[in-house]
This record gives sequence, C-alpha cells and structure tokens, in this order.
Amino acid sequence: MPDSAEKIKSLKTVRGKDLKIRYTQDDFEDALVNQRQYFDENGDILTPVTPLLLSRQVGTNNPTIDRLGNSEPRYILACFGSPVNSSGESAFKILIPYVPGDVNHNEHIKEILNYTSPSQFLEPKTPLSLSYHGENYNP
Repeated sequence: MPDSAEKIKSLKTVRGKDLKIRYTQDDFEDALVNQRQYFDENGDILTPVTPLLLSRQVGTNNPTIDRLGNSEPRYILACFGSPVNSSGESAFKILIPYVPGDVNHNEHIKEILNYTSPSQFLEPKTPLSLSYHGENYNP
C-alpha cells in the first residue's frame, strides 16, 4: 500500500482561474460574479465555459457593477464521467448569467448540454446530466 507522499504524487493537479461575469439578477439588476474555470494537468479545460458565458465576461472588477450581495446566483451543475476520480464522476458549477425569459438563458443551457470537453480525464466528453438551480436570496 502506498504511503501518503506516494498518494500525493499520483494525484492529478487541477488548476483554475476566476472569470469575472456580468450576471443579471432576477430583479433585472446587474452584479459581478466569479466563475471558476478549471483545467486539467495538460491545460485542457474541464469546466463547460461556453461562448454565451464568455460574452458576459468583464475584464476587471468593473466599478460600475457591484458584486453580488446576499444571493446565490442561478447555475447549472454539470456532471461528467471521470475515471480518474474515485467516485467516477466530476461535477462543475456553471453560472447562468441571463435572467429567465431572456432568449440567451435557454440558449446558454443548450450550450452547456452540448459542450464537449477536450480533456482526456473526462469520459464521455459531454455532460451525463445537468441540474438547474435558480437564484436564491439569503437575507
């Protein structure tokens, strides 16, 4: 049985960066939210970051857009098969920055559903399931 140090050496390193996203709340006010984008050890993208999500990206902490306060933003939890994980799956949280009713809201969900990962660590390369979570206000 390998010792702790050997186990640590064998683990795949996951890297990530935060994208700043302009998010439209259910009350139609815009807010700034971070979307974590994960990469595998080869630099291939794991998180289903799609063109419609990237179209809402802002370059820096935009002083004209406040950070999201006491709400949890709406998101999709996308589950992929991942043979390298002991559970056999990987789940990624993807912001849905478009308010329900906006034509891009449903189109963005379709982009996530049709996403194909370039990573060799996900099999199949497309999501096995999606779970939608609406905006949740925490007073």
